[in-house]
Amino acid sequence: MSYTMEVNVAKNQVVVRAYGLTEGDVPAYIADFENALKKLKPGFTGVTDVTGSPTVLSPNVAAMLAPTGDLAIAAGVGGWVYVADSPVWKMQMKRLFGKFAVHYPTYEEADTYLNGLANQSVN
Repeated sequence: MSYTMEVNVAKNQVVVRAYGLTEGDVPAYIADFENALKKLKPGFTGVTDVTGSPTVLSPNVAAMLAPTGDLAIAAGVGGWVYVADSPVWKMQMKRLFGKFAVHYPTYEEADTYLNGLANQSVN
């Protein structure tokens, strides 16, 4: 599979790990993303980890995925982090999801950042 998507209801978070999405993967990805959003409450957070992907998204795949940013905003995203260790990935994610694109080189750093956001919303 070219990606995994896990929903942690207790943490109100979705974690995506991408391993090289193709045009054929996008319809299932969007359906999975919509189902994930239904399980989360407004203020949810998300992580997209692309460190396991051998290449950046093709222009067609990027265009097909672009609406997922609007879906997340409509569902009340509280914060989203992209784990990317490549400057090219960082550029692409910022171009696609610039509204809320925050980048960290490791999942641990991304998780720490999102935990800080969750703590701010509780206080």
